[in-house]
Amino acid sequence: MEILAKSISAVLSVYMIILIIRVMLTWFKTSQNSQIFRYLAAITDPYLNWFRRFSVLKFGMLDFSPIVAFVILGFVINIFNSIAAYGKITVGIILALLVNGIWSIISFILILFIILTVIRLISSTIATGGFLSSMSVGIDSIIEPITTWVRKTIFRNKFTPYTTQLGISIAILLVLYIAGRFLFPYLTNLAVALPF
Repeated sequence: MEILAKSISAVLSVYMIILIIRVMLTWFKTSQNSQIFRYLAAITDPYLNWFRRFSVLKFGMLDFSPIVAFVILGFVINIFNSIAAYGKITVGIILALLVNGIWSIISFILILFIILTVIRLISSTIATGGFLSSMSVGIDSIIEPITTWVRKTIFRNKFTPYTTQLGISIAILLVLYIAGRFLFPYLTNLAVALPF
């Protein structure tokens, strides 16, 4: 059983590397016409397309479906690694792996939005032109759901300077990140401690 679990884990790990290469190649327009890209797309797109159909994974201009696909595949790899290491898998270990997978998605999104909001705050306070100013429109379209929520919920649609909305958004995102850093390890430990 352990040998089979190790073999499946190894095959899935190779597939994870292929997925990463395929996603990274999409960042370069010239590579998308190559034979290698088409071959990798034929291998990986059926799996990636399964996640792309969920509109909830698209947040503004960002598509988080590849990240969720990586996390799910990593979750399955970890299950097979646990079976290979211990000869069995428990509900507690599965729940712990699931909690860790959920936190890795949430923490990535929170860190990304913190970075983008900080960049936008800097560009709105000190930059009057140049590279940061040219990025502002793109960043605004990505962080708009957060700043809109802050404007409507906290400021109740009263006029508030955009820099204040950005500052409050950063503070909320940081609080959520710090809270998650404490909550998710606690939930993981609870899950692992389950007797079944």
